[in-house]
Amino acid sequence: MSQLIKNRRVRAGAAVGTLSLALVTGLAATPASANSSGWWTSPGKRAEGFYNSLSGRVYANDIKADGYNAITQVRTAKHGYFVVDVTDKVANNGGSWKTPTLYSGVRFKMRVCVYKTGHKPTKCGSWHEFDK
Repeated sequence: MSQLIKNRRVRAGAAVGTLSLALVTGLAATPASANSSGWWTSPGKRAEGFYNSLSGRVYANDIKADGYNAITQVRTAKHGYFVVDVTDKVANNGGSWKTPTLYSGVRFKMRVCVYKTGHKPTKCGSWHEFDK
């Protein structure tokens, strides 16, 4: 009888483990648009950027210590009007952020680039559209 209980506990533990793995896998597969723009990177993965609709923050993160800084640019999707630029100048994986005013019902676009101070952004990723 104790063997049967032990097996039930083992089976219950395995079932809980399987359900936990399924939940984690399901959350990882959830589209980024559910609460964010998704993480985007510059070519060569030297910089990354992100918009989180829960906090309202736009992030920039300089990934590589290569003499370049990271910049995340957000514009309106329809006309390309300036919304915000977020820069991160230190490749310490800490990142920088700003909280711009983004209006519901407006589509935005975002790209991530690298740049040197005093120069235009270069090595930019493509524009990605998202909603607030």
